[in-house]
Amino acid sequence: MKKVSLDIWIQLLGMISIVASLIFVGLEMQQSQRIALVNQIQQRSYAAHASIGAFIEANKDWFSTQFPAIPTKTLSEVEKDIRNVLNQAWFIYEADYFQYSQGLMTDDVWQAKLAGIVTSLKRCDNQEIYQQRIKLVEEGFQRILEGVQVDCN
Repeated sequence: MKKVSLDIWIQLLGMISIVASLIFVGLEMQQSQRIALVNQIQQRSYAAHASIGAFIEANKDWFSTQFPAIPTKTLSEVEKDIRNVLNQAWFIYEADYFQYSQGLMTDDVWQAKLAGIVTSLKRCDNQEIYQQRIKLVEEGFQRILEGVQVDCN
């Protein structure tokens, strides 16, 4: 049997190190991309929050302008504020789900946030907001929301 020289072993170890480094760099790039996507979703959420905030200041209902085909009764100032805050919450819910789906939120934190979402859904007021907004969320989040038992009869 032929003896392998020390130089060959050193070269092999060097190549394995280079391959391991490239794999590590690839994983880091993938994580950086996920973080950038989550950041983009968060920024959109903040922009929507600011937009709805302008509606609150103007005493207008954001939902009515975004979904004009849905009939809306005359709303009091407090009802408009509640609807606007609920719509702001939906943007937060979506951003939180996306962060969780990308593995950037722990299960414990997500379960706590989901409990808050479920509590909000079970309020039963303004169900038209839920009915429209659920159509606009990611499929995975949609399935979770559809699994929530809400009895508003």
